Amino acid sequence: MPDTIRKDVRGMMKAIILGLAIAILGAPAAMAHGGGCRKNSPPGQCCHMDNSTGVVHCHY
Repeated sequence: MPDTIRKDVRGMMKAIILGLAIAILGAPAAMAHGGGCRKNSPPGQCCHMDNSTGVVHCHY
């Protein structure tokens, strides 16, 4: 296999591994909210219940 193809394959593999690592490390933060905004969220905000503390918090 020519060197240019090997370099391209290595670059793609690094990109795939980096993408998977970011997805795996970011998943707990995304799952912490359980998804969805409360219907009574103020305009321009998205409020969620933090299930571990029982406190509602909002994002702008």
